[in-house]
Amino acid sequence: MLDIQFDIKRINKLKELCICLRNDMAKDLIITDFKLYFEDVTFAELLLLELELINGEYGITIEDLQKFAMIHQEVYERDEIKVIYNCQDASHPVQVFQEENRAIQFVMNEVGLLLESVEADRDLLYESIMIDELQRHIRCLGQFHHHFNRKEKLFFPILERYGHYAMVTRSVWKKDDRIRAFYKALKGIGQKLPEVDFDILQKTFETFAAEMNDMIYQEEKLILPLLTCLFREADWQAVIDESDAFGYTIIKAPEKKLQLTEENDEDSESGAAEDLVYGGGGYLTTEEAQHILNNLPLEITFVDKTAMFKYFNDITKEASEMMLVRTPSSIGRNVANCHPPKSLKKVMTVIRNLKTGKQQSESMWFKKGDHYIHITYKAIFNDEGEFLGILEYVQDIQPFLELPFEVKMGLTSLDA
Repeated sequence: MLDIQFDIKRINKLKELCICLRNDMAKDLIITDFKLYFEDVTFAELLLLELELINGEYGITIEDLQKFAMIHQEVYERDEIKVIYNCQDASHPVQVFQEENRAIQFVMNEVGLLLESVEADRDLLYESIMIDELQRHIRCLGQFHHHFNRKEKLFFPILERYGHYAMVTRSVWKKDDRIRAFYKALKGIGQKLPEVDFDILQKTFETFAAEMNDMIYQEEKLILPLLTCLFREADWQAVIDESDAFGYTIIKAPEKKLQLTEENDEDSESGAAEDLVYGGGGYLTTEEAQHILNNLPLEITFVDKTAMFKYFNDITKEASEMMLVRTPSSIGRNVANCHPPKSLKKVMTVIRNLKTGKQQSESMWFKKGDHYIHITYKAIFNDEGEFLGILEYVQDIQPFLELPFEVKMGLTSLDA
């Protein structure tokens, strides 16, 4: 299972079979060939191979995989395929994800119908009602970000724990970012209505919609079945418990009726207050240290020397209120996999500079809503100079920017 996604011989053979289907070769011959080369491949492994095939540079399209789906039905037991979709509770993440996909497709269809009306009568593009409707629906589509974030920040970390799936998850994430870019272009054009070329608006929407539909196919025919083959009940429960932090797309937040596993915190509670943490000017119990960290006016994360995401403090009641959303599912994940592919090079450069001592810290800021957020990355070394990891602390600096003028003028130096 662990190395199947890197088996280039099988990937190329699967590509060959897809091309044969594309060229209308007899299905019986393809099934015979498939059984010969993939007899020992499980359904989950086949899904991994298909994900690599569709997201790599192999020239295989969604349409090719749709044709290949008939092979699944012939080779794998129908009961097995039925079992992997046995997630019928409405609050199960699989059902929620599929419901969101239907909602996304519904809104895309509505935008398509509005554009067809404008194409038939270009004068409609200058009517405020039409402009408002188009802009409203395009804004509504933007909620897909919640859907993608849950997939990338909740599904992928758990998936990676079951093997070396980083190649698959990052290739899907890269396609997600491509869709994000198309949406950003669509939203930008929509905001300029009616002072835009309608043909550009229509083409941009069609490109976005095509890419989104391709991703929906991947999610429902490849990714979700793969997860249901591999995830345990505790994994699904973790997704349920942490999903609110990222929000939902178009649909209402599901009622959390599903309780797949019972929580057992007895081990984590026992003896916690007996351990002492020494350092600085005294000592603390672990309970005191925990509550101090959780009451700092900063969000703190720590990545250890092996680049493993190891800790974050909990300063808010709801993860969705965090400046940078962190959830327990990311603990134990390589920090490289916690960032989108487009920012990977920058992240690894910062880590390398801090680890080698080229820089002691790196700071940056960004705007989130109406607030300015300041982030600092600092290398941590022990007394012997050994690199221990990187501490990240995040602070909302908006309150400092909003200090009254008279307060700023009356500031006194601490040295005075």
